[in-house]
Amino acid sequence: TDIIIHLIEKAKRRGLGVLKIHCHPGGGEFFSEIDTDSDIKLFTSIHSWVDDGLPHASCIMLPGGRIFGRFVNEPIEFEQINQILIAGSTIHNWQYSEKSFINESIQLRNLQTFGKKTISMLNKMKIGIVGCSGTGSPLIEQLKRFGIGTLVLVDPDFVDKVNLNRIINSTLSDAENYTLKVEVMRRSIEEAGFGTKVITYNKHVTDFEVVKELAECDILFSCPDTAEARHVLNFISSFYVLPLFDLGVKLNADGNGGIENIFGSIHYVQPGGSSLLSRKQYNLQALEAEGIKRTNPEEYEERCKAGYLKEANELSPAVISINMQVASTAVNDFLNRIHPFRNINNEEVSTIRILFDELLMIKEYDEKPCPFFSKYVGYGDIEPLLNLSEIKND
Repeated sequence: TDIIIHLIEKAKRRGLGVLKIHCHPGGGEFFSEIDTDSDIKLFTSIHSWVDDGLPHASCIMLPGGRIFGRFVNEPIEFEQINQILIAGSTIHNWQYSEKSFINESIQLRNLQTFGKKTISMLNKMKIGIVGCSGTGSPLIEQLKRFGIGTLVLVDPDFVDKVNLNRIINSTLSDAENYTLKVEVMRRSIEEAGFGTKVITYNKHVTDFEVVKELAECDILFSCPDTAEARHVLNFISSFYVLPLFDLGVKLNADGNGGIENIFGSIHYVQPGGSSLLSRKQYNLQALEAEGIKRTNPEEYEERCKAGYLKEANELSPAVISINMQVASTAVNDFLNRIHPFRNINNEEVSTIRILFDELLMIKEYDEKPCPFFSKYVGYGDIEPLLNLSEIKND
């Protein structure tokens, strides 16, 4: 038992749970009497040592790699684990409770492509999307047609006329009536009739309720145009061990009706690996400027004039054809990570870059752990939430 002492001490010190996992090489999807006797003895000791009343867990891996398990509550009571998700280069997601709501007449072509197992998995997934505009709306359009079980949509803004060229399903009436972007998305999802449940928040991603909801998702998609939102999503991914896909587009126009260059990027972030910060998708100067601009506009203006702050990025050109291709590439990358079909191993791809003016698509790999975010992996709920003082439960 010497090997477990330091783990129990770490669990007690940091408020973490202990997972015991062993294999059944000959198969057998059940806990044997020996397993149960072992769990009772081990977790009685763990609960006494940690003494926080929170559950720990015991799992079994089968020969094919699938894992199932149970929570061990205090007093010693067993409770089935309904879902186990591994946020690796390939995403493994095993669900043991909810039934799929597949309508085979609607999903026939999806079923022919990916099979019932994968489509059933999608039907049970809860996916969070932050940003419902340029890349967010075509992303949502595709995910809803795969019959995702629940979509959590976060965007504090309303539809404006300048958005109509790229927000799918938005109308002139929406712009004239200042309809919230999340409500336009809700309307289109419910009208499609695939059975997807929709949860919407017309709030900033730093809102306490929003963070808690996103923490309960299986997958996160980042489609904002701010460093602050990306930073918070990186935190959620780390604290709650969630896979994160980040979509970015940059279109440089010359101001005279010409285009200098167009770039698109899809970053896949694994908790404990490299982050959007370490990959230089945003910097701390932009993060500071955006935070002050959102919370104290007057101070922001004063500090910009005095030269203490670099101004937050202004709006840039955006067109639907570019955004849709980036969104489609992101959805296909997500699908490949739950149902591999590419000839390239997922372990070799952390970033996909699209150089539209060169007709190039380039893969990159960078999983050197981010020294900042890797230290927060698996911490879950702490006070303050995400270790960010501005996220308060009002």
